[in-house]
Amino acid sequence: MEFDLGQILVGDFSWEFTLEIVFRTVVMYSYTLAVVRFLGKRGLGHLSPFELVIIVALGSAVGDPMFYAEIPLLHGIVVITVVVALQRILEELTERSERLETFLESKARLLVGAGVIDQSALEHEDLSERELFSALREHQVEHLGQVKFAYLEPSGVITVFKIDDDAAPKGRSVLPE
Repeated sequence: MEFDLGQILVGDFSWEFTLEIVFRTVVMYSYTLAVVRFLGKRGLGHLSPFELVIIVALGSAVGDPMFYAEIPLLHGIVVITVVVALQRILEELTERSERLETFLESKARLLVGAGVIDQSALEHEDLSERELFSALREHQVEHLGQVKFAYLEPSGVITVFKIDDDAAPKGRSVLPE
């Protein structure tokens, strides 16, 4: 087996195919971002949609040229460059446009206000009361009367603002039976 550095780095170089790689990367990045956005906040864990997409895209772009000899390193480098450029462009655009930021990343949703669960918010976010109660217990909440506000953040984390325990009226228990 011959060690051909030119083949390893650029393969059968073609500007047309390099442009096709850019196009394919833009399409796949955009589609992946849309799919991740569709998954909703809970599907993200602690990552923003942008972070998850860039991790997946970069992982694939880095991995394929490493494993497949027929994929030249230049193609992987082009994909990585385009993904990072798209990421930077979208970051700049979302900094300038609140509407675009809301569309791509969503906003925090109020799940509990003044000790009352917003059932429509739970349904919209595909979150069960059991999951909400579990998250509240992680914040040392024993009953809903202790909750001033609970928000589902775009990252999928539930943020809880508690009422001072002495002033908290009794509410529905969040403890398991």
